[in-house]
Amino acid sequence: MSNIISCEPNQENCPYLEKSAEIAVKRVFAILGVNIDVPKDVEEFRENLRFGATLRRAADRGLFAFITVLVGAIAVALWAGIVSKITGHS
Repeated sequence: MSNIISCEPNQENCPYLEKSAEIAVKRVFAILGVNIDVPKDVEEFRENLRFGATLRRAADRGLFAFITVLVGAIAVALWAGIVSKITGHS
């Protein structure tokens, strides 16, 4: 016989599935370096995620600002070139 343990198809709470899910979650977080049994570790992980999101948003805004300045500089240079050609200044 096999050692496969199963739950009834219509059973709402299968202890084997819940235990398997708990083990899988603990393993995934362990790979990430977080012990989910220690609330301090979990909170530090959450703070790190929030900080990463804050940095990403700041980088997005910084990139937008850089592109805006770059486009503005190109527009000013083109305008100066056009005005220089029209007025005959070199």
